[in-house]
Amino acid sequence: MKIAFCYRDFATTGGIERVSIVKMNALVERGHEVYAITTDQGDTPCYFPLDPRVQHIDLGINYCDFNGLSRPVRYFRSFAKKRLHKEKMTELLMKLKLDFLCVVSDMKDSEFVFNIPDGSVKIMEHHGGKYWNVNMYRYAALPFHLKFPRIVWGHLMTKKLNYYDRKYDRLVTLTHEDARDCRKHCSKVSVIPNPMTFAPKRAIPSMDAREKVVLSVGRLALEKNVIELIDMWAMIAHDYPDWKLRIVGEGYLHDSVVSKIRHLGLEKQIELCPFTQDVEAHYARASIFTLTSFIEGFGLVLIEAETMGLPTVAYACKCGPRDIIQEGVDGFLAEQGDQATFIKGLRRLMDSEDLRRQMGQAAKANAERFSLDNVMKQWEALFAELTAK
Repeated sequence: MKIAFCYRDFATTGGIERVSIVKMNALVERGHEVYAITTDQGDTPCYFPLDPRVQHIDLGINYCDFNGLSRPVRYFRSFAKKRLHKEKMTELLMKLKLDFLCVVSDMKDSEFVFNIPDGSVKIMEHHGGKYWNVNMYRYAALPFHLKFPRIVWGHLMTKKLNYYDRKYDRLVTLTHEDARDCRKHCSKVSVIPNPMTFAPKRAIPSMDAREKVVLSVGRLALEKNVIELIDMWAMIAHDYPDWKLRIVGEGYLHDSVVSKIRHLGLEKQIELCPFTQDVEAHYARASIFTLTSFIEGFGLVLIEAETMGLPTVAYACKCGPRDIIQEGVDGFLAEQGDQATFIKGLRRLMDSEDLRRQMGQAAKANAERFSLDNVMKQWEALFAELTAK
């Protein structure tokens, strides 16, 4: 089958980019003809290795030219680029004659490709939960005059995206939690989780061989809520002088994170590390994983941590943690903002190597649900179902 995935670019380090490349590589390995269609990548290579058999086509639209401009200015200046985008995409799809076109998340493509009469089955992939644009700001520590208009904008964006979702032949969500929300506005919903993005290259160390490190992996961005994690660490750091919090990631909040660590005098107990392609090494050394996001599309880092035998303490944000973590079995969940419960989970794991070992073993077993082979079988079953209709 001829299958294409369209997205802004696959040159950055995010979870969407990583998991999309893993899926494209797997599909071409399974004998499919696969295309990666981008708008803003140009000649920049993919950050994660892309199989050379996957054909990358960049349309040269470059919406990124408007980065740094205000939202209203970007909105009005984008009209000409959208026209060019539609023209080039239509010409390409009519030429390729695909069997399936997968729109990766709600990018600009999502607003029009369902109308292109090229004969392909159109699939929308939700990599952010239905209420991403609302919850992004609902829990953020922003003053009311900044938070309220952003939440209103989020609700308007949600209504707009709901409209587009209904235009596709199938909407694919990553979690059952998101699917329940999406079925309120769209009847054609399937659930296929993200696959594990790497197979461990090294032996997974036993718990007694690991460092006393609590690990966080993710972009240093508002929705990842790293500042609150640092605040919670400050509440317990004096009780665990031999433990460290290791934060792996990069992003626009880097300077704010560094300033927060210095302000609290935690330079010796908090390590800030840049993102690396060998993130597996960080998982292998740590003893506990944490996630404090306001919102996730799935939480790929959760299954990465579980694959490496790490128990997790996480906020039960939408969407992902409730689908992945089994409360009290392979980790602990706390409601958003419930710092007391979150810290209680951390303390229980930090106090007991036996509990860490037990939950880590359960986590590794649970991660098998998300193996690449299992997930790709679900995608091929969906393709077969849609082809039969």
